Amino acid sequence: MKLLITIFFIILIIGFESACLAKNKLFCSTQILANKTELGFTWTLVSRLSEILYNAEQRYGKRDPSWTLLGVEFSNLNQPEIWYPFIKDGRKHVIIQLTQEASIDEKEALFQLSHEVIHLLSPAGSEGTTVFEEGLATYFSIINMQAFNYKIDLNYIAEKKYKKAYQLIANLYKNFEQTEAKIQRLRQQADKISHITSQQFIKAFPGIDKKYATLLAKKYSKWTVK
Repeated sequence: MKLLITIFFIILIIGFESACLAKNKLFCSTQILANKTELGFTWTLVSRLSEILYNAEQRYGKRDPSWTLLGVEFSNLNQPEIWYPFIKDGRKHVIIQLTQEASIDEKEALFQLSHEVIHLLSPAGSEGTTVFEEGLATYFSIINMQAFNYKIDLNYIAEKKYKKAYQLIANLYKNFEQTEAKIQRLRQQADKISHITSQQFIKAFPGIDKKYATLLAKKYSKWTVK
């Protein structure tokens, strides 16, 4: 009996440790700990990043290889971001930072990671992103979750501004054919997604309203939503 009880507690402890690494339950091991298996290792956010980046590149073109991704980490910020720890001395390094909430929520972590991967395609640096880029990142973060068997919709997004940005991109998909091919061509014309101009949008999407094109090219930080 004592042996059975001992085995039970060992299993219980192992199960607890596999669920969460830290005693304060801030980090789930399934997010960051790769366990050896017969086929390789279990999935982590880093290995999932490969699939997410591949999906993004298939849709919108290859990422800028002049930037080096150092990895994925969690921060105490209220929202995820691309962090630029070193952009001097010839170093163009980026880190994807996810929120502390995402560290214990796989769905939220994959959602945030999908969003930030779009910014990884051509990092904007200190210039900031545009409405188009944020909308594209939000749109992709929703549709890409299907690859992980998570079905979410616009209601999953809390912030109104991101919802509006998403809708702008959704309307492009709805009203124009071969939207992703057009976006890939636009990326070939501009060195960064954030540098695509309103005139380039107008040329790529014939018939698009000029105000619409101007909004897409607008800096996201300067856009207000009522």
